[in-house]
Amino acid sequence: MAKMTPEQEAAYALDFGVARSDLLPEAQLAYDRLAEQRARARAQAPVAPADASAPVTMPRWVAAVGTAVFALIVQGAGVVLLPYAFTRWQPGTPQWPVAVRVIGVALIAVGGIVVAWAFAQFAAEGVGVPIPGEPNSQRLTVGGPYRYVCNPLYVASVVAISGQALLLSRPVLLVYAAAFLAITFFLVHWIEDPALARRFGEQFEDYRKQVPGWWPRWRSPLPAVEPAGEGGKHPGEDGGGEQQPGRPRRRAHR
Repeated sequence: MAKMTPEQEAAYALDFGVARSDLLPEAQLAYDRLAEQRARARAQAPVAPADASAPVTMPRWVAAVGTAVFALIVQGAGVVLLPYAFTRWQPGTPQWPVAVRVIGVALIAVGGIVVAWAFAQFAAEGVGVPIPGEPNSQRLTVGGPYRYVCNPLYVASVVAISGQALLLSRPVLLVYAAAFLAITFFLVHWIEDPALARRFGEQFEDYRKQVPGWWPRWRSPLPAVEPAGEGGKHPGEDGGGEQQPGRPRRRAHR
């Protein structure tokens, strides 16, 4: 193999972090010249204009407060206020068997817990507000309930509404639960998933292939996600947001 010239040795040292002192004197001189040339080129390079389409990042506390407000207003309206408007919380007649109503209580409890868990996970891991449409989170959310189903907020809301129907013996709430599921399915398929694909690209596609969208998989194929540390970084991510191989970025899905 041909021996490298001093200029080639200098370029190799700069590119791969070889110490200048390890080079021969001729290569050290070439190293100094090349380092100066690169520094001058960086200083003269034009500054790229800001991408107007780039998502706006937000502080963690803003994400937490925004998620809490969104949960109270939007989720509260869909899961509490509208069912109340349909029923005034008055049970239907005749009432359904006690066992059915007990199942309704269990579904309400499970749905409420998963909704709260999903909102908290989204704010802590995704660092954003789960508003439908273009994602505003800093990373995809794949931890917590998002390990088992892509849309835990929507699925858990349908479960809670169905539980209300069973508890109150009100078929109208089952109809509302079916309508809620149909609307959110349309929202995910035509609006949210395309937006997430534009934002997160291959990582989102990998996640969607591994995790079902609507029917939870109880044995998750994804590893547990550690809570974010200072600056919103996760273990295995450097300042540039590089991802550990084999792990999809976090999902901003509902």
